[in-house]
Amino acid sequence: MKILVDYCGREIRLTEERLNHISEHPEMRGLETILEETLRSPEKVVRSRSDEKALHYYRFLPESEF
Repeated sequence: MKILVDYCGREIRLTEERLNHISEHPEMRGLETILEETLRSPEKVVRSRSDEKALHYYRFLPESEF
């Protein structure tokens, strides 16, 4: 398990299972570094509608194929 830190200094656990799940999405393969950068410097953060404790971090990647 890897511990990442978001823009507010909160620790986020990234388990091997979650990383494998994220990597199943073709647009996310090989972007672990970008994932970490997005947590540290997101363009937008939105609270999840289904889980009040969860946040969604967003960052636009113009060089992305998708």
